Amino acid sequence: MATNSVEKVSAGKPNTTGGVYAGPTTATLPVDPSATIDAAILPLGLVSEDGLQVGGERNVEAIKDWSGDIIAQLQTEHSSRFTFTLYQVYDGDVQKLAFGDANVVVTAATPSTGTIITVEETGTELPYKAFVFDMKNGDKKARFVLPNAKVTTVEELDFVAGSLQGFTLTVEAFKDENGVKVYRYYDDGVFSA
Repeated sequence: MATNSVEKVSAGKPNTTGGVYAGPTTATLPVDPSATIDAAILPLGLVSEDGLQVGGERNVEAIKDWSGDIIAQLQTEHSSRFTFTLYQVYDGDVQKLAFGDANVVVTAATPSTGTIITVEETGTELPYKAFVFDMKNGDKKARFVLPNAKVTTVEELDFVAGSLQGFTLTVEAFKDENGVKVYRYYDDGVFSA
């Protein structure tokens, strides 16, 4: 049973690399809040102050008998969604996440130009990816691992003088081979004596 304790609360601050990672579904996934993240799962840089917004639904349908009494509640839907805004639009990995790997070409800087990112907006379906959301507050850590997910919504921020460019992305998690959509790992940071 939970008792009131400030040692059991925490903020969802990102780790030092921005807290949002994405990579191929074939990458080795971390299985605790401190394990090293596979080099194929790349950090995606700065995230807006809105942080990671957790969403999703669990819908049930009430089944009634002839007299109108509810006799069962059947789950009809479950979803796990995460929304975040990435600011580093001049990063090829961010562009690839928003538009698809095959639609983005990154050309290295030369003595006469910076790095050139060419995006071909084709509307093709975005691929499945593994995602890791990494958070830390003091000694407390939280890590959410989505082994099989995809970007389902991309909203580009307006191009105006008073705001940064960016992409607000919604990621939907799907079941992996174990039937799990999201693995959540927490470390309360309280060490044994």
